[in-house]
Amino acid sequence: MKRGIFVLRIGLAMLFLWFGFSQFLDPSMWTSLVPQWASSLTGLEPSMIVLLNGGFEIAAGSLLALGLYMRVAACLLAIHLAVIIFDLGFTAVAVRDFAIMMSTFALALLGPDEYSLDA
Repeated sequence: MKRGIFVLRIGLAMLFLWFGFSQFLDPSMWTSLVPQWASSLTGLEPSMIVLLNGGFEIAAGSLLALGLYMRVAACLLAIHLAVIIFDLGFTAVAVRDFAIMMSTFALALLGPDEYSLDA
């Protein structure tokens, strides 16, 4: 069972790291996806929101990869995905993100595996 948690943790870490670095390295590719309410609420330009989001996903994905503060990182990422899903509405992308959100939340509930720094 613990090896399964390890595989889930590393798979999700790689996913969040890929998206985080993608946003960080090419924010212009992602700015069209920033909802208007996010810019209005924060007063930030969409490109800055993308950079901050990318930084968050890199940081949280790194914590997952290391297995450090894994439950906290997984919970924050699941909440992050819930906001994205709510904004997207019922679309194919939202359904995919729902599955990722539930997997990330499951990881938070399962806790650390023997290969994590939290163990």
